[in-house]
Amino acid sequence: MSDFVSVNSYSTFKAQFSATVIQSAPILLSDTYEVEVDFLWADMDLARGNAAFMKMRYFLEDELHQSVLTYPQAPMVVNGIENNIVLFPFVPTNDIIAMTLHAKLNTICGQYIDIISVRVGSKYAHPNLIYTYADDEYPAMPSLKDFIGLDKDEYYYDQPWWYRNDSTTGEFDTSDDQDLTDPPEPDTILDDIEKMVMGELKLHDSEGGGEVVDIKEWKPKIIDD
Repeated sequence: MSDFVSVNSYSTFKAQFSATVIQSAPILLSDTYEVEVDFLWADMDLARGNAAFMKMRYFLEDELHQSVLTYPQAPMVVNGIENNIVLFPFVPTNDIIAMTLHAKLNTICGQYIDIISVRVGSKYAHPNLIYTYADDEYPAMPSLKDFIGLDKDEYYYDQPWWYRNDSTTGEFDTSDDQDLTDPPEPDTILDDIEKMVMGELKLHDSEGGGEVVDIKEWKPKIIDD
């Protein structure tokens, strides 16, 4: 937690995303989730803070939008679709979504933004209940072994996806890969967003002989604090 900003003063980012949810029964539900993130600008490097914010914004508004939310013991398997799959540790109810997003956003934002709380509500749920996760730790989150049944030496990574600083929202199949030192390459969009905000990734006009860098039709805005 930042030591130069009072925890009573913070910023709030509001976002929403639509998703298809697999429940404990073999039922598919469509919903729109409204998310509010309370956070602190935790570092004096404002440019890095802006980059962290834009990564958080991308993850909530773009990476999660039109995803399928599922979990390891789901009663149906989703195969052969191009939607992003979000593999939660348990049935993706609002409390589990909020806790998992809290962990992932803290990881993505690193030292530059402290996530205070994440609130998640289902727009079309009745009654419309909002769950808030505001703990600094995640004692209910499973270990990698409990999550996917593999130990650290049996998998590419030593942490589940919500503790990895990338855009992944699930795990990989290792059954056909004997070289665990060479994990599948995740997309570089979070790194690209940071480089764009920091001015390290240039966008050139193709008519001028340069290369147009298109990050899923997403363009950043610099946030003035």
